[in-house]
Amino acid sequence: MSAVSSDNSLRAHRLEQRAAQIDAAVHRTATRCRTVPVTETVALRLLVMLGREISALLEQALRPHGLNDAEFRTLMMLFSQPDGVAHPGELCASAAQSPASMTRVTDGLCGRGLITRLASDQDRRRTILRITPAGEALARELMPRMDELTAGLFSSLQPAERTALLAQLRVLLIALDRRTRESCARELSGTR
Repeated sequence: MSAVSSDNSLRAHRLEQRAAQIDAAVHRTATRCRTVPVTETVALRLLVMLGREISALLEQALRPHGLNDAEFRTLMMLFSQPDGVAHPGELCASAAQSPASMTRVTDGLCGRGLITRLASDQDRRRTILRITPAGEALARELMPRMDELTAGLFSSLQPAERTALLAQLRVLLIALDRRTRESCARELSGTR
């Protein structure tokens, strides 16, 4: 067995152990407080754990190329634009970054010559980001590797299961968005 497959096997076992610990802890809590929604709480905790683990895996895959996940997402968002151009504010939501973080991310990408930053001709207060030929080349180089990693993560699911998972995640996303908007509206109105 190679060192990489051995490491992956140990990681999988470690994650299975952590999932079992989460399940046990939630069930213990439920015996002390009967209102705990066990299935939903375990699912939520597993989603958080999966998010962290997947982010770490992506960071590990991108590190040899001098990128982190936020930089990769930003680069790919620019790559996906028909003209390779966008404004930082447009990228914040797509790349899941705050405006301050987006500035830091684009500083790094500019410093490496992967994107350029220019003032808009129409509005000098607006910045235009453009992917460079070097940025396009790196995106094209990384896509097959990242596609393989992504496909590998979902390889244990059948195509119909992947489609169902995506649909279920979208339902959760809509519910979370609704709760967030309602919470913001309550805060603005001064009610709880």
